[in-house]
Amino acid sequence: MKKNISLTKEFLVLDNHSAKSMGSGDLNVLSTPILVAFMEESSKELLNNYLSKEQGSVGSNININHIAPTKIGEKITVHTKIKENKKDKIIKFNIIAYNEEHQEIANAEHTRVIINNEKFMQKLNSK
Repeated sequence: MKKNISLTKEFLVLDNHSAKSMGSGDLNVLSTPILVAFMEESSKELLNNYLSKEQGSVGSNININHIAPTKIGEKITVHTKIKENKKDKIIKFNIIAYNEEHQEIANAEHTRVIINNEKFMQKLNSK
């Protein structure tokens, strides 16, 4: 898989995405856990474009810097790009999230591991 393959995805910040609603904070602003989920979803979606129907991926690491708040009701844009591909199984991403004013609100490095979905679930269910 080539480096620098990218995907841009837009999300609307809803009430249930707030730090207060998630329990990760006391304010009605975009929570870090939801921001992480948006980043992982974008990276998974990008990677899925290059996988067979038997394959999937699981997140194994994310290192996020959430640097600016986002109001409920605003849209954010997540841009994810493949940074590195190790042994065609471990994929590293660089991710940046922007608010409606195109200001950076977060950045992250994320790692996903390509799996065979059926074998993964069989292994999990045999425990």
